[in-house]
Amino acid sequence: MAEGTIFERLDPIFHPRSVALIGASGKPGKIGRLFVDAFMESGFRELYPVNPGERDILGFQAYPSVLLIPYPVDMAVIITPAATTPAVVKECVAKGVRTIVINTAGFGESGIKGKEAQDEMVRVAREGGARIIGPNCIGIYCPASKLPFLLKQGREAGSVGLVSQSGFFADYLTMIATERGIHFSKAVSCGNESDLTAVDFLEYLGEDPETETIVAYIEGLREGRRFYDAARKISRKKPIILLRGGLTEGGARAAASHTGALAGSRPVWEGVLRHTGIVPASSFEEVLDCLYAFHLQPLPSGARVGIVSGPGGIAVATTDACLELGLGVPQFSPATAEKLRASMPVVGGSVANPIDLSLASLLGPRVFRDAVRILSGEKNIDMILVIAVVGGERLRDLILGAVDGLTTKKPIAVVVMAGTPEAVERDCRTLIASGISAYPDALRAVKALHRLSGYARFRERLQASPDDAAGVRRRRRALPAQGRHIILKAASEGKKVLSEHGAGEVLRLCGIPVAREREAFDEPGFRRALGEIGFPAVIKAGGPELSHKTEKGLVYLDIRDEHEALVAFTEIMDKRKGRETSVLVQEMIRGSRELIIGLVRDRLFGPCVMIGAGGIFSETLKDNTFRAAPIDRQDALDMIDELKCRASLGPFRGMPAADLGRVADILVKVAAMGAEQREIKEIDINPVMISGDRPIAVDALIVLEDE
Repeated sequence: MAEGTIFERLDPIFHPRSVALIGASGKPGKIGRLFVDAFMESGFRELYPVNPGERDILGFQAYPSVLLIPYPVDMAVIITPAATTPAVVKECVAKGVRTIVINTAGFGESGIKGKEAQDEMVRVAREGGARIIGPNCIGIYCPASKLPFLLKQGREAGSVGLVSQSGFFADYLTMIATERGIHFSKAVSCGNESDLTAVDFLEYLGEDPETETIVAYIEGLREGRRFYDAARKISRKKPIILLRGGLTEGGARAAASHTGALAGSRPVWEGVLRHTGIVPASSFEEVLDCLYAFHLQPLPSGARVGIVSGPGGIAVATTDACLELGLGVPQFSPATAEKLRASMPVVGGSVANPIDLSLASLLGPRVFRDAVRILSGEKNIDMILVIAVVGGERLRDLILGAVDGLTTKKPIAVVVMAGTPEAVERDCRTLIASGISAYPDALRAVKALHRLSGYARFRERLQASPDDAAGVRRRRRALPAQGRHIILKAASEGKKVLSEHGAGEVLRLCGIPVAREREAFDEPGFRRALGEIGFPAVIKAGGPELSHKTEKGLVYLDIRDEHEALVAFTEIMDKRKGRETSVLVQEMIRGSRELIIGLVRDRLFGPCVMIGAGGIFSETLKDNTFRAAPIDRQDALDMIDELKCRASLGPFRGMPAADLGRVADILVKVAAMGAEQREIKEIDINPVMISGDRPIAVDALIVLEDE
């Protein structure tokens, strides 16, 4: 395959002139028959069925082997049994086929022998200049090239691209969406990803000029950092709607058995999604809901919703749903209120936000059109949510009439509450096919608008602050030479953990505020440390590879005089007798608000920084959030805002607001340390005490990589 950009390398895959269907059949009930039917319905002409037991398949000449086809073959689709597939791959390579799609299962997902057979097929293919999609997949759907999936997706090309590790997800989603008038540029099911992967196709769709919106289903990744970099780059210009499988422990096991992939940890994944701008979906239904919004609506300029509703009670509940998700429901300007008052029913309604059109809207549905048109010009509103008690073509015409001729268009979501569930579903299809985002439930519409505004904010944020992670990497090193020396020296000595004192010194050298402390190895040194730090003090056990000191009774707080200090010193030395240890004398930092800031080297995404509620309950509360490192200051501030304990960091019970800028600076520096220094496996600063308004690191741990 030709060198060049990912687009140049992969685009020929989607445009084959000829396809060999190996394992084709004309017999009903055979999988090979399903594929032949699909290619026939799509109108693909240069199809060469291969089956040694059949001479003619539904009007196509059949060949006993791909080697006996007397014409060039660009793509081979293999649906033969797993035992014979490796031999078929060799024949395809000998024929000069450049793209091999293996539908057959029973390879990498089935165990060691299957993985070995899969790897051998890839070796043979690559040596012959071919690429493999699958095994365990359904291949490619490209309407412009007449490449079909198995279900009835239709022939009309669109601007939605799809990449999926699940064949059924790809097949079913494209079918449902096309039934509703949403069409695809390309869709690919990559299965086991023995060769070409979901990340390859994600990068391709990111560069594809025919694709404007991307949908993805992913269970696991082999190249997490590449996925992160690609998604962050693509999200600057195209939304990626992602359904992620395998987040729970049981789901992760299922993912491994289904695709042979490994699933990452949930908190890190969620942080990566936020950092890349990916639009997360939690269900198949939510993928479709997001697709209706992102494919059919413009991006909003903010998160303020104007609600137009026939039923009053649903409008109130919808307002609650908006506010709970962080969407605003502001009041209208006096000019807009006056226009609404002149247009709305005189009985039972309200022109406040949400607008209550009352039951009079059943008799005069034009009020839906008038209200939408008026709100389209309201400066305090960024999105419009219509809850309609009429449906069908009448509602479609009202909405289209409302936006016709408008120079500035705002996202509009329509909730249909008219008739039976079957009628509502039918009406939603009618609206979506006409370019109107429609939903049978108000909460689903609110969630879709929430995702739309969140993605718009991500895009706006990147435009306002272009210094993304790549820019952060070009800054001066966060860890000065002296700090690097401490880490490298410990690593060269085979130490797995820096002592708390050593970790604190590294943080201090990076400019992170750390509580003053001295380390002592004997009583005279301990007395000198007391004299330098003063009282009140904290006395702790030191030494390497010593964590969870509080639980082990090795921390003594609020020591007020020398007698108490010496008692603590003696008890620590007795408890640690026979082990390498020291005693730390640290200034007593007071504060009732505690954070944890840390870093982990995730197996998929590399160094990832974390902040959460700290102290001894950090593992229990699990109030934390992650980002892939490095990050910039705005990323850090966004992380702080995501915490459930965020409110306590403002003015709280007589305490001043925490200096969040300083907290953010610590996060940025910790992330940079992890990104720069590969020897660092983990950093744990717990707690970061908020003393007055200042964050101070009180306890620190740095774990080193084994190698």
